[in-house]
Parts: sequence; C-alpha cells; structure tokens
Amino acid sequence: MNKFTSLIIGLLLVFMAGCSSNNFDLKLTTPKSFTPGQSTPIQLKILDREGKPVKGAKVSAKLDMQGMSHGDTSLKLQETGNGVYAGKGNLEMEGDYTATIQIDYNGEKSLREKRFSIVYKKAQ
Repeated sequence: MNKFTSLIIGLLLVFMAGCSSNNFDLKLTTPKSFTPGQSTPIQLKILDREGKPVKGAKVSAKLDMQGMSHGDTSLKLQETGNGVYAGKGNLEMEGDYTATIQIDYNGEKSLREKRFSIVYKKAQ
C-alpha cells in the first residue's frame, strides 16, 4: 500500500470516528394506532455510550412516510426527564414511517433513523 492510500484510509477512519452515529443508544416509542386529525405522541429515550440518560440535548425529528414523496411531519422533542424526549406529530395516513432524528448534545451532533408502522385507530 502506498503512502497516499494509507493517508486516505487514516483520514477516513478519523472522520468516521468523529461523526459516528453510534454515540447514542436510541429507543423510539410510538403508539400502534392514531386518530386522524389528532396529534400523535412520539417519545425517544436517549442513552450515552455508558448507558446513562442524556440530559439537556436539543432533539428534533422528521417523520417521512416510506414510499411517499409528499410532505413530512417535523417536530421538536422536549425533554421530560431521565433521558426521555417527547413531542407530538400530525400523521395523515397509516403506513410505514422513517423518523430521522437529530441530536445536538454538548457540541456533538448525531443524525439517526428509526422506522415504525402505525394504523388508523378504529372507531368504537
């Protein structure tokens, strides 16, 4: 391996370590169903590398329906305590969604994706 290739590989490893999205453990909680026209609660638990709750982060999420190119639901999640962040989004259709989650914590930024499915709540 020549010096240039070694340099490029080294720089890539440093870049990947500094931008790792594995710095946080995320658990996304959503209901199994929703009522059209009402806000749907979204909850996210964030733990650091040592398994401790992340407190004081700025967290936002964008919910995109998979396979659809129209609109998305953006929301800011508010800290409720013990590493839990919550918000509400207005979902229009049942289906499979991708939550793109952005975390800004102590100057460290992370962008992660979580998938979930949701159906209409049946009228009683």
